[in-house]
Amino acid sequence: MRAGGIEPLIRAAADAGAPGIHLGGGMVLDDFRAALPAVMRAGLVAPSMTLPLAERALGQHKRLPSLSAADPEERGAAIALATAGLEAGVAAAVRWGLLDFGAVALPASRREVAAFFGRRELGQGEAGASELALAFAARKAFAERLLDACRWSLERLCRLAEARSVTLVVPVGGSPWEVPSAREALGLMEGFRGAPLGLAWAPGRLTAARALGLHLPEDRIAAVAAAAGAALETDAVGLEPGYLPGLGERDEALPARPALPRDAPVVVSGFPDSTVAEIARAVAAVAARYESDGAPSSPSP
Repeated sequence: MRAGGIEPLIRAAADAGAPGIHLGGGMVLDDFRAALPAVMRAGLVAPSMTLPLAERALGQHKRLPSLSAADPEERGAAIALATAGLEAGVAAAVRWGLLDFGAVALPASRREVAAFFGRRELGQGEAGASELALAFAARKAFAERLLDACRWSLERLCRLAEARSVTLVVPVGGSPWEVPSAREALGLMEGFRGAPLGLAWAPGRLTAARALGLHLPEDRIAAVAAAAGAALETDAVGLEPGYLPGLGERDEALPARPALPRDAPVVVSGFPDSTVAEIARAVAAVAARYESDGAPSSPSP
């Protein structure tokens, strides 16, 4: 939105044959209402959005308040932004809210670990192995606090979503710097059984997690797929899961796709510099994957 407006993405989505657009974290609430008329004029829908969104463009070195923050006041600020976004989304017929719990601050740098990974220096005895071990140990130490914060935020958001007939989609982290992990996400689903919740099937994140060495046994992957309420289709390159499908890697051991509920959103995502041709190929490939068993699909960039 800041670089060139939403119109180029709308044209790319329409040209690719996608029925709609996901309103992602790159937007701010100030731009939200301005974008929707353009989406509708193109004959597209906006069935899903990321929550929370910032009210306006963030200044340098500023970040959104986090739904998983240790400080309850910060969590409350994140809930307020999510509520404002949900209200705006419901008025535009948004039916799914993909939650962003915020990055986990650890004493080990994700960027450094990714650089060690790229140089193949995460093995035993390497400096990269020590940095990664520090990240794992710190994440384990923070796990209970992070999970409590996620529960606190979900309790409030589920009440809002249920009253507005919106389904919330919980992410599955692909690294120690993300929350919740696959195991934690499945635990949250169990604890909020009956609430309007589903997990995000995100093969790019799962591929990155396995590349990092996170423990993801086949039965846990199958459980995530079974609990999926939406799909976020990306590929990974190394520890980075944000590539358009077809431009990166995907763990071949992962299921091709989950059995999603009827009409659940399938979001095709990539980096801002993706070309129109790359978007079109990715949308076509994902649509074919989700239509292969005759099930309806609705891939949205």
